Amino acid sequence: MRKAIAFVLTALILFYSLIIFTSCSQGQSTPTIYVDPSWTTVQPNETAVSINVSITQATNVSGWEFSLYYANSILHSVTATEGDFLAKGGPSTWFWIEELNDNYNSTHGRVSLACLQLGNATEGVDGSGTLATITFQPLSGGTSTLHLSNLDLVDPGANKIRPINSSDGTIQVMGAVDIAVNGVTPLKTVVGQRYNMEINVTIRNQGDQTTTFNVTTYANNSAVSTIFNTSLPNGGSTILTFTWNTSGFAYGNYTLSAYVPPVPGDTNTANNNCTCTIPVHVGVPGDVSGTTPGVYDGVVNMKDVAYLVSLFNTRPSSPNWKPNADVNDDGVVNMKDIAIAVVYFNQHE
Repeated sequence: MRKAIAFVLTALILFYSLIIFTSCSQGQSTPTIYVDPSWTTVQPNETAVSINVSITQATNVSGWEFSLYYANSILHSVTATEGDFLAKGGPSTWFWIEELNDNYNSTHGRVSLACLQLGNATEGVDGSGTLATITFQPLSGGTSTLHLSNLDLVDPGANKIRPINSSDGTIQVMGAVDIAVNGVTPLKTVVGQRYNMEINVTIRNQGDQTTTFNVTTYANNSAVSTIFNTSLPNGGSTILTFTWNTSGFAYGNYTLSAYVPPVPGDTNTANNNCTCTIPVHVGVPGDVSGTTPGVYDGVVNMKDVAYLVSLFNTRPSSPNWKPNADVNDDGVVNMKDIAIAVVYFNQHE
């Protein structure tokens, strides 16, 4: 009987000890100070971005302090305002901005803030809320960590509360987007109707980030060709080569241009279009010369044949290369080009 009573008493002691331990453990939860939201993306046209520094699982807090570090090449700290957390315990608080300093060191700025309940408060604040809201001005494209440090929490007796967890945040500033068409260069000034010619277009990325874009070339108002999904890093440039098949284009002079449709974030669209000042003539195939050698005259005759013979077997690497004489656009002047002139012999525009 005594053994049974002892067993029951031991079980009760263990049971109540467990309850007490659990209650104490729940009452001693570790507060966490964190950046909210944890990730913020800023578009190039945004002039300001605000984040909160918040707290959760707080118990009996009557004062707080923290520092927040950021990349000073990407962000400029503008303002800081008190959040709602301590105000839950009464309207009277003291909010102190110790530092809004972009030049804490060569790479980072620092925001240092503190807040304290005023009066004779005997109970601090529990739960969750916002300690402060900080506003930044984006300076350039890039990613900045928002690192929390120097964390302090105190209770009404000015005793420090330990431990404190923390969680950093990130602001990604999307760089400016500016794709410029810098040049349109036809590789021929005369092309036989229904034959091909190439157009070189020079593109430069004048923005702050890698950008993917489409480019379309035009002859007068008619689309010639489109190259899709070209990607350029910031500061990079490229020359894109387009092929113009002149089938369906009437005889005459054409003005060539290139256009990049605006991509998201591109606020400078004035340079998305470029027009070539050199006209390209679509004429009778083989009409590449006339009274003036190398100048078309609207008819195919012996002047054209003689001109082609004088350039026989020349290529782009040849010192006397004349691209207009490469009638079929295969990279060499040969019997194929002369044969085309013979086929169209004595034909006028």
